[in-house]
Amino acid sequence: MKNLLVFVSFLYFCGLADSVLAANHAPSTHWDRSSAMAAVRSVDIDIAVYEIGNVSSLADGKTTLNRLRQLETRSDWPVPAREAALYQFTRSLAELPRAAVADEVMQHLINYRAQTLVPHEDHGDAFVPLFNIRGAAAGIENGWQRAEFAIEAIELLETNPTELVSAYIDSASHTQRSGYIDALKQANMAEVEAVQSAVLERLGQSPNLTPMIGLTAEITADTFAVQELLINGRGIGVSSALKQLDKRLPASEKAALLEFAIREAPVGNASLAIAAWWPGLRHDAGIRDLLVDQLADPGLGATAALALAQSPDIQTIKILQDTAGGDSVAARRAQMALDMNRDRLIGELQP
Repeated sequence: MKNLLVFVSFLYFCGLADSVLAANHAPSTHWDRSSAMAAVRSVDIDIAVYEIGNVSSLADGKTTLNRLRQLETRSDWPVPAREAALYQFTRSLAELPRAAVADEVMQHLINYRAQTLVPHEDHGDAFVPLFNIRGAAAGIENGWQRAEFAIEAIELLETNPTELVSAYIDSASHTQRSGYIDALKQANMAEVEAVQSAVLERLGQSPNLTPMIGLTAEITADTFAVQELLINGRGIGVSSALKQLDKRLPASEKAALLEFAIREAPVGNASLAIAAWWPGLRHDAGIRDLLVDQLADPGLGATAALALAQSPDIQTIKILQDTAGGDSVAARRAQMALDMNRDRLIGELQP
């Protein structure tokens, strides 16, 4: 009898636990995309979005939360339609300042658990939210933070540009750094030059300043700044800056800087400079010959071959053919350049 009571009690508590879990976590449902979107189109979600936002102020968190919960639980709408409306409402908040939206509303959206799950486009066995409400809310929060950091940077640009550089170095927040860069894009030339001067003093010890020196170099087109970017820059900021400088610098200056990169910069940065600048310099005989000279280089040889294979003129093809004779490293890479785009090369050689 005693064992029977223990067993019944165990079943009771298991059932109670399952009920609690079910109450706290709405079940997710698997849909195919076409069916889910058909469910969305079956109702007018625009009206619901309007009704949620049409309160005296979204800063009135209690009222807004009540309306959100009413939407989330309305039984006359399919789940995908409810979440589509919630997602549309969330995205609309990006047009508002942070102060206009109650904190509890944002927390509710950031913590929302999606119920409409569809197969991942590349991995059909995995399911992902059709409407990523949580991600949209997090993105809006990030945008607000970035704008606030940009305002902070504008103030520093006006009062103490050197302190702006120090704050950028010390920050571990990508959002904060992005906000500072946003402000720098809007700065006047004097402010940009002041920041650039401060960055140049510290870039060697703080390579995380690469995006900042890259942007200032784009704006000022200062040769020394570009050289320092090539020598001390690190990460993706180098590539993006070099691509922008390709549009900004005259061909003669790019040629001189590309030669500098090949001779003085780390292999990785020199390769990025070749990729960014060679297409616009491919008719420069001096740069072409310099690249041919790099074919035997252990670090830059493959990059040089790839560059020389792109849209070559007849003279370049002939030089590659002459170099390809033999079994040297340079010869093998010249042949590789010829083989990369054989059809185009043959077309160039035909009368």
